[in-house]
Amino acid sequence: MSRPATMEELSIARQLCPELSWENAGVNEGGQFHKVVIANGHSVIRMARTEEATGQMPRSVKLLQRLEGQLDYRIPVATSRILQVGGLGSVAMSFIPGSAHEPHYGDPKVLGKLVNDLAAISLEPISEYLAAPFAFRGPWTDKRQQRCFDALPDPLRGAATTLWAQLDSLAQVQPGLVHGDLAGHNMHWVAQELVGILDWDLAAAWDPALNSAYLSLWHGLEMADLIAPTPDEAHRAKIWLGLMSLERLSDTLSRTDNPRIDKLMRKIGPRILNAAQAAGN
Repeated sequence: MSRPATMEELSIARQLCPELSWENAGVNEGGQFHKVVIANGHSVIRMARTEEATGQMPRSVKLLQRLEGQLDYRIPVATSRILQVGGLGSVAMSFIPGSAHEPHYGDPKVLGKLVNDLAAISLEPISEYLAAPFAFRGPWTDKRQQRCFDALPDPLRGAATTLWAQLDSLAQVQPGLVHGDLAGHNMHWVAQELVGILDWDLAAAWDPALNSAYLSLWHGLEMADLIAPTPDEAHRAKIWLGLMSLERLSDTLSRTDNPRIDKLMRKIGPRILNAAQAAGN
């Protein structure tokens, strides 16, 4: 979703990068915590929507500086200072060309390489700049589980309980670098080549099987077995796919615009059942 930049947004862009042209700038509104001003092939302006996102911006900028050059893919790095206007932060980031891959298919070799490349990153140099696991919605509290349980139809309640019971064992897995939202428009492709990875705000030291799960959610659920480096990691990725579906339900239940829960259940129900079956094997 894009729109023309406002005068205030253009003013911020020109303050951060006065040497660049911001004529006919557009704003990508797709991010929940940030919007992005795009006008040239050198830098974009990432603007926080909330005070919380503003507070996280310095950490995220430092993380990307530490990761630069450690992967075979481009990542956005700061090209300006952080500027605060009205209590909200903005920063210029390097432009990454490309666009999202079409969903429901992908090259297992390319995706599997990405999973392995992330696993090879040492956590020690970046640990202080990583987010916590479950940073997006917070951990699964008893209250959140109960609300989801009550909203689920009877055939899914047992499966959901089975998946929540896996959380303790999943927390014991040796952590690796997990991107946190690895798919869709956060991965930029040019002619089927993965050229860049964006939006590392949720990157955490977590179960590395999550990377395979995120990729499978976009490129096809059958991908978990094809791209995970071990059968055990593929197994955990399938469990995480079910837990992600429950996260989706939890997020939907928090909305106030009368979302179609029945429509959502038709989509996530099979995933929850399949994940619970995997957890039992």
